[in-house]
Amino acid sequence: MENITCKACSASIDKDLEFCSSCGEWLGLKMESLMENDAPKAIAEVRNRVPQIKCSSCNAPNIPSIKNCKECGNPLIKPLSSYGAANLPNRKEVPGIRAVFFLALIVPLIAGASFFYNSRIADDVIEEIAAVEQTTSTSSTSTIQTVLQKMFPVSCMSSSQLSQEYSCENLYDGTLKSWQDNELECVDGYLEFTFNDPMYLEFIVFQNLESTNSFKRNFRVRDIQVTTDESSILIEKEIQNNNGQQWIDINSTTATLRIDILSAYSGEDIGNSNAFKECAIQELTFFGKG
Repeated sequence: MENITCKACSASIDKDLEFCSSCGEWLGLKMESLMENDAPKAIAEVRNRVPQIKCSSCNAPNIPSIKNCKECGNPLIKPLSSYGAANLPNRKEVPGIRAVFFLALIVPLIAGASFFYNSRIADDVIEEIAAVEQTTSTSSTSTIQTVLQKMFPVSCMSSSQLSQEYSCENLYDGTLKSWQDNELECVDGYLEFTFNDPMYLEFIVFQNLESTNSFKRNFRVRDIQVTTDESSILIEKEIQNNNGQQWIDINSTTATLRIDILSAYSGEDIGNSNAFKECAIQELTFFGKG
């Protein structure tokens, strides 16, 4: 085998090679190509030098096709396992993570507490709420103090009742007895309450049946319409399908209050027990001044 010397790196290489196996330098045309070419001048060709890879151990140049350094034998390409991912930051390095964990814990607690507060109204707290009203005359100014308190109707009427035991009077007597219609499933149902004197009615508290079993088996009020002695007052409210207390704002001076039932939630079968056809309400509590 006849060798030649590379002009770039002086390495001894096979004369049949077109590129130096040591540095990758182009060696020019082969001898036989020059002899076969009868033209007086060879056509120059533009060749690019093959890029080199330096060995990380000895800095010797190597062509890309070689896996191990020709000088020291060190691998030119590291295995993928040697390129490790960066470690994840810990809580000390990123303090904001603690805030995120805190919010994720506290927000559900606040939401739960808010729901519980709105579903249960403490009567002893409401009875202590005081409102001060200012009335001014041409001669003097006087301050009248009125206390928000429970107001009790003197009588009531309803569209129907299952029996005397389930009359509308049960709605404000403070007992666990309920009003239930005469198996009419709330259709065309209404309740009307009369107070001894006109007074300012601020809100009422609506209570479905507290017993979970009875609550589900009976028809439940859904959409209602509330009217008072003031013709401008027309309140529409959707009662939520749960057995917690629900607040309905009235804000009207009146001696009567009427509730018309516009729609209802259907009773449900529970196990082997069929649904009831009666529309049922546990309690209505009235709060006002005067």
